[in-house]
Amino acid sequence: MGGSFTWPSHEHLRAIYEHMVDGILVVNAQGVVVCANPAASRMLSGNGATIEGKVFGFPIVDRNAVVIDLIADLRGVRSAEMRVSAVEWRGEPAHLLSLRDITEQVTLIGDLERAANFDTVTGLPNRSQFHQRLEHAVRESRRHAGLVALLFIDLDDFKAVNDLYGHGIGDEFLALAGRRLEALLRENDTLARLGGDEFTVVLTQLQHPREAEVVANKIIKSFRAPFDIATHAINCGASIGITVFPQDADTVEDLVRKADSAMYVAKNAGKSTYRFYSSDAESPVR
Repeated sequence: MGGSFTWPSHEHLRAIYEHMVDGILVVNAQGVVVCANPAASRMLSGNGATIEGKVFGFPIVDRNAVVIDLIADLRGVRSAEMRVSAVEWRGEPAHLLSLRDITEQVTLIGDLERAANFDTVTGLPNRSQFHQRLEHAVRESRRHAGLVALLFIDLDDFKAVNDLYGHGIGDEFLALAGRRLEALLRENDTLARLGGDEFTVVLTQLQHPREAEVVANKIIKSFRAPFDIATHAINCGASIGITVFPQDADTVEDLVRKADSAMYVAKNAGKSTYRFYSSDAESPVR
């Protein structure tokens, strides 16, 4: 037979309350904190000063759990999971709140999401994110009857940059190339790095294919200027293949495949130029 259970004394409960890692607080109907343990004060004040008598600065939602951003401390903004229960405090309705620091989990999830969707060298959307955005652009085009243009960009002779200067300089070059491309685009356009020396641009809400030609010319002109990295002035052009939805293809896969094909036509035409896709390989320019 087990022994009988003995409830902890008031002093023991007070010690547990004051030394808990999780924050515990009570907020009255007026939104004022009427009771808070030290952990809650550290989380919400940033310096450990008591928060009792202060207005609780977050909306209280009767859900199982919500995530809130805590006040910044020396480690940066912290995140907490907040749980809410309805209680009475001295005969009046109130809310009992528990706060659990989940900053590490939130940071890890953010890092995993960035790794899954963005290129580590340039910070641009990666191949997976590019396909998602192109699919979204095509869906919107079908709905609103606008044109979508895809520019498939291959950097000319980038392998020589890596061979001559090393992969560290090569990565710096790719990052600078990404920033140079980004500066030429509108906010609603998508620039992505597929990998290696391949970039793509998705242009949306176009009225005419020649709008894509204007962007292609800007890119080619921009890449005529050297890239200054360390003590090196590196020259590297860009060859571009262009497809337009819906006239060139009605699927994302065909748009990409045909833009890639048009890019190789541009390469064979002497590099640092662009070509629209054409089914007639002998007449690649519209």
